[in-house]
Amino acid sequence: MALKLGMAISTYSKLEQGKTELTLTRLVQLSEILQFNLSQFFDEEPEVQVAENVYAGYGFVTRAEFVQHVDKLHLLERQLSKILSQLPQ
Repeated sequence: MALKLGMAISTYSKLEQGKTELTLTRLVQLSEILQFNLSQFFDEEPEVQVAENVYAGYGFVTRAEFVQHVDKLHLLERQLSKILSQLPQ
């Protein structure tokens, strides 16, 4: 992320740790990189969104990948429930 913002990693680290304040210019850059509407940052109840594009190494997934993961979690939940129901009380 530091590279995309054109700053040193140490400077970005200070931003993450709250040791340096984020300028409006950097906030705009972040919103463009992360593809979120800047006005959402100031909403009282921000909307949760899944990125449509993949940014390797930043923890983002596509909507399709997100749905696949949710489906896998539901399957695991059903399997666990079945196993637990078979255990002696």
